[in-house]
Order: sequence, then structure tokens, then C-alpha cells
Amino acid sequence: MPKTTRSIVVTLRVPAELDHRIERVARRRRRAKSAVVRDVLQAAFGEGPAPPDPAREARRQSLLVSGRASEREALEFIDSAADTEGWK
Repeated sequence: MPKTTRSIVVTLRVPAELDHRIERVARRRRRAKSAVVRDVLQAAFGEGPAPPDPAREARRQSLLVSGRASEREALEFIDSAADTEGWK
């Protein structure tokens, strides 16, 4: 959201499970819950941000894993951070 855009506070009630899902996504993306909800609303109205650059995301993930002391620690990190929701 551009800094010059005036923002309005909106209060919204959601079920606890939806709040947990928003929190998980926010943690994974390292963004505020409000930013996650704003992105979803913008996408729903066809105004969402450009899709993320796959090369940039791959680099980000590579840096996260490369900081691990061992291959085992890297695999444990990947396993704990993986978003497997919806996978079979």
C-alpha cells in the first residue's frame, strides 16, 4: 500500500480457525495480519499486487536454508516451515 494513500480502519469478526490461518500465513510471509487480509481483499476485487517473482522467492528460501549448521538441521527447518495445506 503506497504511503500517500489514506487508510481506513475496518473491524471484522472472523471464526477462530480463520484467524489461525491468517496468523500462519502472516508468520510464513513475515507480514502483519492486516497486510495479509488486505492482499486477499485486493485480489478478490481484482486489484491485488503483482504475483511474487519466483526467482526472488527461490533466493529467499535458499538464504533461509543456507544459514543452517548441517544438512539435517536444514531438512528439519524445511519440514517445520513447509506449507503442506491442500497437498495430498
